[in-house]
Amino acid sequence: MKSLGSFKSFMLGNAVPNYVKRYCIGLDEFKWQWFYFQMKEPVEFITDIDALFYILKWILKYVFDDLAYEIFFQEIMDPECRSESLIKDEWWDILQTRYKQRLTEDIPNIHYDWNDSAVADAVKEVIAVIL
Repeated sequence: MKSLGSFKSFMLGNAVPNYVKRYCIGLDEFKWQWFYFQMKEPVEFITDIDALFYILKWILKYVFDDLAYEIFFQEIMDPECRSESLIKDEWWDILQTRYKQRLTEDIPNIHYDWNDSAVADAVKEVIAVIL
């Protein structure tokens, strides 16, 4: 990601999944710049670019304001139960410190079945880890 132009070319190229291309096709010049800067940090802290593109499938479906947070949140919640972390070890503390407050506000607002004890226990465990 040396420049906005090379980023655009890559994101519209054949190496990128169609759902990412569809998202990018709808971007105007301002949104291209915004998305470029949103992608810069996550590209530094992720361990697997293919996994990044996979979780973008879900993130790009809704409006977000901080891609690094969305990726961190996905990793904390880990709906896929991956064995390997998507975030490099040296970035965990940085992201956890930066997003601790936001996570403590967002996690209780997640809609899930509190009557399912396994789900409730898992959410409580996640909250305990970030606090």
